[in-house]
Parts: sequence; C-alpha cells; structure tokens
Amino acid sequence: MLILLDILPWPWGEDILAGLFMLVGLAQPSRRRAAVVLARAGASARPWRLAAAICAFRGRWVARAQLLGVRSPAQLRHRLVIEGAEHLDSIRGPAILLGFHLGPPCGEVIFRLLGYPVTYVGWHDRDVSMGWWSEEWRPFAASTPLSRAAGDSGNWAAVLYHARRVLLDGGKIHIRVDGEGREAFRLPLRVGPWSIAGGWLALHQLTGASVLPVVHHLDGRQHVITIRPPLPTSESDPQKRLAGWLDLLTRLFDDFVERFPAQCPHLAMLMDKPGVARTIG
Repeated sequence: MLILLDILPWPWGEDILAGLFMLVGLAQPSRRRAAVVLARAGASARPWRLAAAICAFRGRWVARAQLLGVRSPAQLRHRLVIEGAEHLDSIRGPAILLGFHLGPPCGEVIFRLLGYPVTYVGWHDRDVSMGWWSEEWRPFAASTPLSRAAGDSGNWAAVLYHARRVLLDGGKIHIRVDGEGREAFRLPLRVGPWSIAGGWLALHQLTGASVLPVVHHLDGRQHVITIRPPLPTSESDPQKRLAGWLDLLTRLFDDFVERFPAQCPHLAMLMDKPGVARTIG
C-alpha cells in the first residue's frame, strides 16, 4: 500500500493514509479505547473527535517516516521550520539531542537538511519512498545511522558503544529518551506514568556531552523542530541534578500533551492499560 500511495504527489498519499488509519483505529476496539482514554485524560470537551484525530495522526506519522510522496530534499526542506537553533549553535563540543515519541518522526535526514551533521541512534526502518531512488537523495540514502534494525534485538549495547565514540570525537547524536533500552525511570505525567530508558543518560555520563531536549510538532503542513536549552549542569550533586532533569522532562511532556494532544498516538498506545508504562520502540 505504501508503494502505491508513494506514486501519488505529496500530500495525497499522506492524507489518504491518515484517513485509513482513522477508520481502522476507530474500528479496532483496543485502538479506539486507547485513543478515547487519552482524549478523556486530557479533559477534552470532544473526546471522540480528538480520538479520531489521534488515530489519523498515526497515519501521518507513518507517511512522514517513509517520506511518502517526497521526491527531493528541497521538497522536504521547504516544509521544515527550526526554532531555538541558537541553543545548538552555541555548543562547540559533543551534544545529545534528546527526542521523544511525540509529534512527527525525526531522524538524521531532517537535521542534515537543516545543516546539522547529526547521527540518529535508535530503531531504523528501511525507507520505501521513490525519492530514495533519485540522484538528489543519494547522499542521504548512503548514510548509515547507528540503528537497531528490525529482527536484530540484541545489539543495543553495541549501538550505544559506537554512539559513545561519535560523541568522544565531538559529534552530535539524536536519541529518543523513551526509545530503545531498559526502563530506568518513570515520569509522572498528568495522563499517566511514562517509561524512560537510560541509554542517553549513560552516554552523557561517559562523554560529558551537553543534552538538549528537542520536540517536534506539525503546524498545518509544516514540520516544526524546537530545540530547547541544554539541561542544566550547575548542580554538583548527581542525584539532585538528575531529579531536576526528570522534573524538567515531565513538565516538557505535560506541556506538549496539553498543547498538541492529537499528535501523541504513541502515548495513546499506553492508555489502554492505565497505570502501566513500558518502553516503546
């Protein structure tokens, strides 16, 4: 289906996939229940309308992860907006860009289109877009992100080891705080607990790299990337510093869910089992 939809000019394929995901999501009891629970947890005045939007956004997430209908880097770059770039520009050494399963997907391609040589660390699916067959996309398609490919679930330690080398060489990586790896913490969000993996923290402790939270959301057709200031390191007590960081991340999550509830389909997946949190990939 993705290959067929990719033939259509953007954004037709994305819109069709969003509609299909909305219909399927509302038709499947577990997905419908999860979306409605999240909508009600956010005190939505129209929970069913929000639930439909959450299901539809999952389709947009898949479409954008595969660059569905995108024929050239320029076509994608035209739809990217970056805010808070000065926070990243001020970092002279290694940096960890801390992503979240919120909003649209973001890998190293988007950062490289914006002029930042960032290496994505995490789960990586092979893209199917016809755009990857063109000469314009060749420099991006040739990239080899530090990834855990489908079917290879035992190499996460090796991935983190190579990510450490990138940071020690002064590079920059993008890793999801709620992505691969074992659960290390739980954030007490207003809508329920959220599982946090510890790989990013271990990389920071091993390399001293600055940690900058990065959030993404769709504003109409535009993909907005917001880079937050680096997590503060002025606190000398490691435990107090970590507690302050987790508090900042909790507030960041809560703020995003309140502002863009329809763009949280991954969070909705956990709402089917209230009080239960798990790491998602």
